[in-house]
Amino acid sequence: MKNKSVEVYVEKAADGTYWGTTQNLPGVVTAFGNSLEELKINLQQAYSDYLETAMEVNEEWIQQILHANVFVYRLDIQALFKLIPEIKISSLAKKAGINESLMRQYATGKANASEERAKKIEKALHELGNELLSVTF
Repeated sequence: MKNKSVEVYVEKAADGTYWGTTQNLPGVVTAFGNSLEELKINLQQAYSDYLETAMEVNEEWIQQILHANVFVYRLDIQALFKLIPEIKISSLAKKAGINESLMRQYATGKANASEERAKKIEKALHELGNELLSVTF
């Protein structure tokens, strides 16, 4: 896993707590936070502790993951709208070329997007992010 990323699945609990769990490491590293930013900080600390412990007990696999220090946070579509409530469902649906009613079903978990549809939503979200990044004051 040299120079590869650590995949983290993010969920938001009913009480508003953010939980992150690694997906591609031997064992599991998990953390939580009151915000997405706090979760990221806590997960990096938990990952550091995980590496330190693995080195102390001389785990065979440690060299495979020692340089994996880029985290990729993955959210399901329903979690996206819970984690970032500032995103307007209808606006993102329009940008992605998806029916607003169907997008609301994805957002509430009443329907699941196909991989192709999820990629369209991801592309629209990234385009929105790039538009926001181009703003200066």
